Amino acid sequence: MTIERELMERIQTIPDPCSLATGVPLSIGEMGLLQALECNEGRVTVRLQLTSPMCMMAAYFMREIDQRLRSHEGVQSVHVEFDHALEWRPEHISSEGRQRLAERRITMIGGRMLPSARPGT
Repeated sequence: MTIERELMERIQTIPDPCSLATGVPLSIGEMGLLQALECNEGRVTVRLQLTSPMCMMAAYFMREIDQRLRSHEGVQSVHVEFDHALEWRPEHISSEGRQRLAERRITMIGGRMLPSARPGT
């Protein structure tokens, strides 16, 4: 397993606060917020998408990612970059996550309509 994969596994389970508010907790991995992770000589850069331009959780994501990655041997620094182009769409949520949201009749997250979890509905 590569170090990037190990580090990605450490952060993909961070809970997404928007989904917590819906009562259907999804991780940032399930939400499709993680774009990339690079590790170069102990310096880690994580690229993350936000669900909304109004997202006020950037500091939370930075803190959680930093804490989880700095505890890994060999990680010297952590830098989190945010995608300000706002390319995240509800379709990026994993199919399992969309199904759990549909079961609770959640139709929006991050201010955006969710696609149907079942074809034809």
